[in-house]
Amino acid sequence: MTANIHGILFDKDGTLFGFNDTWADWSVSFLTTLAPDDHNLRLKMADLVGFNWATKSFVTGSISVNASVDEQCVLLASVHPELDAKAIEKIAFSALQDTTAIPVCDLDTLFTGFKNNGKLLGIATNDFEQSAVNQMQGANVHHHFDFICGFDSGYTPKPEADMILGFCEQMKLKPDQVAMVGDSTHDLEAGRNAGVGLNVGVLTGPAKHEDIKHLADVILPDISTLPSLF
Repeated sequence: MTANIHGILFDKDGTLFGFNDTWADWSVSFLTTLAPDDHNLRLKMADLVGFNWATKSFVTGSISVNASVDEQCVLLASVHPELDAKAIEKIAFSALQDTTAIPVCDLDTLFTGFKNNGKLLGIATNDFEQSAVNQMQGANVHHHFDFICGFDSGYTPKPEADMILGFCEQMKLKPDQVAMVGDSTHDLEAGRNAGVGLNVGVLTGPAKHEDIKHLADVILPDISTLPSLF
């Protein structure tokens, strides 16, 4: 099954970078910026997107884990007394520039191995494209990727198949020649919707094994063991 895989498309948050390690402190800072003098509003917004303010953790399958940034901004704007979705999105993008993403493993060694084996690599994230590019550059692995797209890159966000099909089109691959690697149901649903050759789940995001087992062909602790499949 894996001999036919020529391209690997990765989710970003919870897959390449530890989800909670990267986003918990950022979420506190971001929501505080949106409501600096209203703790109740901060708690309401946190509940809406599935961020547990008390434990600084994310609810499995919540909008903060699965949805695109613009979807989250629309939801936050629905309860914010002053800011609309576009204003919140602008604040989110600005705040993301100071985010330190925590890699789940030695990404450079991992991707170097894949490239040496002739694999085409891509990222499909429901984050901003530019944030993904910045994070890849910050981790010094940007040069390994043939394709990076976000919710604002012109493709319908996951769980739709569009990002994966865009990767296939640009890389001149068929979907069954691609492996989709992700930590959430949205990632793996996108893989199923696209008809990928291999759907790989990882457990470095909020989802547990039982949350994604019905969608994944294989589930790994993290992407460091991914080369064993190829």
